[in-house]
Amino acid sequence: MRRCFKTLSLILALLMLAGAFAGCGDQPGTAGESTKDSLVFSINADIVTTDCHMARDTVTGIVHYQIYETLVRDQPGEGLVPALAESWEFSADNTEITFKLRENVKFHNGDTMTAEDVAFSLNRAIASSFTASYSGTMDHAEVVDDTHVKLCMKQAFGPVLQCLSVPCLGIVSKRAVEELGDEGFAAAPVGTGPYKFVEWSSGEKIVLEAFDEYWRGAPTIKDLTFMIMTDRNTAAIALENNEVDVLYSPDLADREHLESLENVQFIAGDGSVYMWVIAFNNESEIFSDKRVREAISYAINRDEIVDGALNGFGEAVEMPIVPSVFGYDPEFKGHEYDLEKAKQLMAEAGYADGLTVTIKLNQSSTYTRPAEIVQAQLRQIGINLEFELMERAAFLSDVTTDANYDITLFMFTAGYPDADYVLYGRMHSSNIGGTNYIKYSNPEVDALLDQARASSDEAERKSLYYKVSEYVRDDVPFIPLMTDNVCIAANSALTGVRASIGEQHYVFDYAWAE
Repeated sequence: MRRCFKTLSLILALLMLAGAFAGCGDQPGTAGESTKDSLVFSINADIVTTDCHMARDTVTGIVHYQIYETLVRDQPGEGLVPALAESWEFSADNTEITFKLRENVKFHNGDTMTAEDVAFSLNRAIASSFTASYSGTMDHAEVVDDTHVKLCMKQAFGPVLQCLSVPCLGIVSKRAVEELGDEGFAAAPVGTGPYKFVEWSSGEKIVLEAFDEYWRGAPTIKDLTFMIMTDRNTAAIALENNEVDVLYSPDLADREHLESLENVQFIAGDGSVYMWVIAFNNESEIFSDKRVREAISYAINRDEIVDGALNGFGEAVEMPIVPSVFGYDPEFKGHEYDLEKAKQLMAEAGYADGLTVTIKLNQSSTYTRPAEIVQAQLRQIGINLEFELMERAAFLSDVTTDANYDITLFMFTAGYPDADYVLYGRMHSSNIGGTNYIKYSNPEVDALLDQARASSDEAERKSLYYKVSEYVRDDVPFIPLMTDNVCIAANSALTGVRASIGEQHYVFDYAWAE
């Protein structure tokens, strides 16, 4: 449905933005421009820090991908490719990886990258609490010689290379960190990426400039500005008016309008790493009864949720793994939609006359839209969901940190495209009190997850994740609902833009058409 773009409040918002754009240089696509070597990239939230080892959120990562590099890179359309490491070799038991480093790589401060920098960076990342989801199986890194570094693991770990491709495992200048300290380094970060840090105006913009000594060659885009625009509708108008060049995560409600514009390209990827779920506190009085969880599973019509909440731009998911993530099997089947079966289970659980329960929700429409559809569906089996809407920070604290809830509708994200990230993090009993905020504990599932984590045989790992998925279907600790299609909108004259499933947006690949 086309959204109205010309309201007084939005016009005023754009006028306020005009001052923020001042100083960004000539805007690509605007009148009177002589060269097209600058770019304005709209992001929907501020970054957390410029220090790659001290954050792991998606938006911060988009900026860090420009400043820092990793040993291996997850290149959209290609998969894992060598980056700061030219090659690597695993030990026979897969507990050690020796990396051959790329030579003559320069840091932004002019220093040449050394094995000392790489080992220091990996050890600093491993020590950071922010990287635990990726570095938890890593023990330490050590210098072998001038061009080789060895990463020693606590145990064999199948998706270790995927973990090493994320920006929070980036390589930093050892000298810069030691001379400036952590706080000083965050104010003047030094990486090897295609763009150097210039300034960060909190809540407004992050400004970067091309690093001409970048080992892959000088970037085509010379001046790069990330504009922080929390209102995606306002950002869409700015894209339409050539005031920004790239719009990260456009609202799906704006899709029809954006696709109709001659100066805009709307690019949708094939899936994403995001999975909406109904999550239960499996230790709560109500949802410790599997029959209630199972009844809800039978009462859910996933296709209806995709159509209503995502405007059809998504896919129903029955397996607790989305199609873009390793381990997914399209033949897997969850519970069929069966209202009579659901009502029978409710009666067996002692709720033949119905049940009222509070569902805690992040107040964003990302969650309230599907929750409203689920609310209507569950009403058919006598369950009355009462919404408790919360600001994002409060929700994360109350639900994902303290597990102070009965039921919620939230999103599980695969931080690296492997089933391990979601299934081990959310289901292994060792993570209760942490990422396992559904409080699910099953020794048989723990054993399967441990075995999959230690194996390097892809067929074996996929078989193990299928078995874990059967436990999710049968025990119903949570209910997979749907995934979306990651999308990005950009000026139609810009080339190299991709809708990356893993949100890897490499501006180095962008260029303005001649």
